[in-house]
Amino acid sequence: MTEVEAVGAFGALLLASVGVGEGLRRIGWRSESTRRVVHMLVGLSTAAAPFWFDRPRGIALLAVVFVAGNAVANGRGWLPGVHRISRRSWGTVVFPLALLAALVLCWGPLGTHVWAMQVAFAVLALADPAASWVGTRMRQPGRYRVGEAEKSVAGSLAFAVIAFGIVSSWLLTVGLGAPASVVLAAASVAMLATLAEALGRSGWDNLWIVLAALVALVWWEGGPDATVGWGALAAASGFAWATWRVGALDLSGTLAGALLAWALVALGGMAWAAPALSFFVLSSAWSRVGRSRKARAAAATQKGSRRDVAQVMANGGAGLAALAMTVFVPSEVWYWVFVASFAAAAADTWGTEIGTWAGGQTRRLGIGSRVAPGTSGGMSPAGTLGVVAGAASVVLPAVWLSPAVGIGSGAVLVGVGVGAAVLDSLLGATLQARYRLSDGSLTERSEVDGAALPLAVGVRWLDNDGVNAVCTVSAALGGWVAWGWLG
Repeated sequence: MTEVEAVGAFGALLLASVGVGEGLRRIGWRSESTRRVVHMLVGLSTAAAPFWFDRPRGIALLAVVFVAGNAVANGRGWLPGVHRISRRSWGTVVFPLALLAALVLCWGPLGTHVWAMQVAFAVLALADPAASWVGTRMRQPGRYRVGEAEKSVAGSLAFAVIAFGIVSSWLLTVGLGAPASVVLAAASVAMLATLAEALGRSGWDNLWIVLAALVALVWWEGGPDATVGWGALAAASGFAWATWRVGALDLSGTLAGALLAWALVALGGMAWAAPALSFFVLSSAWSRVGRSRKARAAAATQKGSRRDVAQVMANGGAGLAALAMTVFVPSEVWYWVFVASFAAAAADTWGTEIGTWAGGQTRRLGIGSRVAPGTSGGMSPAGTLGVVAGAASVVLPAVWLSPAVGIGSGAVLVGVGVGAAVLDSLLGATLQARYRLSDGSLTERSEVDGAALPLAVGVRWLDNDGVNAVCTVSAALGGWVAWGWLG
């Protein structure tokens, strides 16, 4: 079969899968049920795609076509068998995006791990709709909320069990590892993919599940020490329990933190864990200092003291991505990216906490007007010292524990972190959304007691989490540039 014939035949198979869903809906099936059937058929077809093609080009072309086609169909309400459901979801668009990401990571210039891509999509095809089905069919599935999304304990357990079974069956059937090693691989995929599914909303779990499974499988392919592997699973569980118990994170933040904890132990080691722990532990400690003096500033912030997934990923997402990339493209550059991103997160956090606690004259960066300590975009002498100290608190452990960062390069990374924190303050002063309360004061909260507040300054879509994400991502890019210059 030529590549053109393979593209045509495989495209027809995918369209036929969608047609099955539309046909089932016409005979009375609900859209939620037909959507699960289509998801399963398309997922299994995708897992089998490498048997049709000898290179990824044709699959990538079809993925691009389906991204565009499904985006239009979803926006216009076409294909009710997959799009006419009670909640807003972009799952049909994200699915082919996940395939494109998997092709880049597993069947292209970054490496050849086609088997891992197949297993990941088999998990997505079977475990994801099963979790949805179990969660809706059981009378008491144990509902819980992750952010704005409602999940079920029964559905999450079903996902984990099915993911474990798929991975272990696949690996044992093709003989890719000894039974004890296969159990580690299956347990790792089951935990990470289940966490990713729980955190996903609006269809984005299709991407997070695939990426989580790919990282676990390709990491396992490298032959990790079993003690480290099981230790990583224990660390993720222990971190989740501890942070939830002390109230540092809400449930969504706890799940995201567990993913990072696994990555730090399994993919990084002490040289990676120490800078991240320095950020989390010391920043949490600073947030508890002088709470009474910070009460006024805290009242105007967007969220409370318990961090959610958006806050965790805004501060640690770039670092987590750098850790994940070490699996596919081992390079010292990822360590610099990792340290720089956490240096920026610490610089921003320390600057805010110390500046709010110490008080003093605070002016809005780029504008010069006086503002209350702790106001987004404000800078004070004490806060500026906190910015530098925060960046240094992350870089110093890296200099001490890793030969990849020396004293001179460490100073550069401190500068990168400080520069990103200044950018954070500038965005906070100019573009971050702030809303007007009835008394005329400004707040980062978009609503009070369920009532929407009018936008006073900034752009509505850029909140504090978005500003923090820009801060850490810009620092990560700065770390990349610094490595190219000095590494």
